[in-house]
Amino acid sequence: MQTFRTKLGQVEAALQEAGVHCGHGYESVSDEAVALLLGAAGLSKEQPLSLLDLPFPGEAQSHLMDLLEQRCSQRLPVAYCLQEAYLAGLRFIADPRALIPRSPVSHVVAERMAPWWPEDREPGLIVDVCCGGGSLGLVAAEAFPTASVLLSDLDERALSLASENVALHGRADRVCALRADLLSPLGSGSADVVLANPPYVSHAEMAELPPEYSAEPRIALEAGAEGTELAVNLLSDAARVLSPDGIMLLEVGETWMALEDRLPNVPFLWLELPRGGSGVAAISAQELRDWDAAGIL
Repeated sequence: MQTFRTKLGQVEAALQEAGVHCGHGYESVSDEAVALLLGAAGLSKEQPLSLLDLPFPGEAQSHLMDLLEQRCSQRLPVAYCLQEAYLAGLRFIADPRALIPRSPVSHVVAERMAPWWPEDREPGLIVDVCCGGGSLGLVAAEAFPTASVLLSDLDERALSLASENVALHGRADRVCALRADLLSPLGSGSADVVLANPPYVSHAEMAELPPEYSAEPRIALEAGAEGTELAVNLLSDAARVLSPDGIMLLEVGETWMALEDRLPNVPFLWLELPRGGSGVAAISAQELRDWDAAGIL
């Protein structure tokens, strides 16, 4: 009978030999091997180290081989193999209907957007635009327990997954999902917070991505020749939608330089993210309106 320790070594070796790319919530093949092993055995991710010396269940062997086939041969990301992902300490259902939750914006939101949002103020309406599976909006619902949250996306498949995650977290009383083109259905000044993680990968970048990214919906990744199209539209529309003291958190990843080139007169504030990541800007409603009025958006 093999132990969890010996199985873990075998799984890690298989992942290394396959040359998998780690970039969907796991930083190394060691992390991925642990997740796959626990998933095959039907165990939660929080386990004592003593588990390593226990026998690996024989009945879990077939499931483990299936998971390795999906990960190594089909190059599915671990989250899709296990059909779950974790973000800011919360668990989400994950499958190819939407991107795997991994936005660094989540950690800013989990900390109640300090210091860009007043500690003693609760937002009325938070909008998670281009919501995918709804992870950012649900992290916001956890951080702000009295806020209403709107999950908005154009993709009906993504919205179906978002609705399942709303039910998983028991948030249907104040979180709803709506099919919409960006912020178009919202009235002027109706939202206090806009969380925006739109598609921002350029055509050229799409061609260079590792195979794991092809498992995710292309519509949720790619955004025009330069990757800035949707971000520019969102900036302009957020100037209309946000309340006077509102705020927008916008993620454009490595496209931030292209966005600055396109809008050279916009003084973006790019956040330093303690848990890694890049291309996240915090923008006040007043700044957006000033930029819009000056014609630089």
